[in-house]
Amino acid sequence: MAKTENDLDKYYAVRNSNTSRQEKEIEEIIKKRNLLGWKLVSTSTAIVDTSNHFSNLYLFWEKKHE
Repeated sequence: MAKTENDLDKYYAVRNSNTSRQEKEIEEIIKKRNLLGWKLVSTSTAIVDTSNHFSNLYLFWEKKHE
């Protein structure tokens, strides 16, 4: 019977000053996970502090084991 494993990455973002850097970091997270057999199943964002533009990005992963 196949077993499914779930995992979560939390990415912290502060302001939009380094948007291209943040995009590259997120891209690297996704590439590394994909190479390890993980499938991105969902994402979610949360605004944590509106005055400082601080937010979190949650990446939800799934990996099936035979």
